[in-house]
Amino acid sequence: MKRNTILAVIAILLLAFYYNIWLLLLLIVIPVGYFVNKYMEKKEPPKVTFANTEEVKLKYGEPDDVVVLDASRANELSALILFYTAQDVMVVAGEEQKISDMISVMPKNMATPYTVDEYAVIITTKNPQRPSIHLRVGYDGGLAREISAQIYAHCELSGDGSE
Repeated sequence: MKRNTILAVIAILLLAFYYNIWLLLLLIVIPVGYFVNKYMEKKEPPKVTFANTEEVKLKYGEPDDVVVLDASRANELSALILFYTAQDVMVVAGEEQKISDMISVMPKNMATPYTVDEYAVIITTKNPQRPSIHLRVGYDGGLAREISAQIYAHCELSGDGSE
C-alpha cells in the first residue's frame, strides 16, 4: 500500500477510538466511495484530443469547412474549428465533438465593469461531459457574430434546438 493510504487509515482508526466507535464505518465507506469513483471514471468514454492539424488530417482527411477564430493564430488548432460533415465530427480547440450534439451557438460579450469587452462564442451541446464550449474570439463583436453565423449555418441548427 502507498504510504499516504496507510497514514490515512491509521488517522481514521485513531480518530475512531478517540471520539466514537461509529467512525470506524469510515473505514468501509471511504474505500467503497473510492472504488465507485474509479469505476465511473472507467465507464466514461475517453476524450479524443489532437495536438495539431496534421493529426486531424491523418485521421479524417481534409476538412469540409474551417472556421478561423483568430487570424493571427490560424495555423494553430486551438484557433480553428474543423468540420467533417460526412463523419458527423467537428474538432473544436483540439477536441473532437459530434456535430449532431450541438444545440445552439451564440456570441457573448464577456466584459465585466472592470475589463474591456472581450467577446466569446458559446456553443451549447447535448454532451453531458462538455455541456458548453466557450471560445474566445477577441475584441470585435462583429467577428464574434460572424463566427457564430458560420457555425450556425454549417451545422444547420433548427431555431428551437430540437431535432
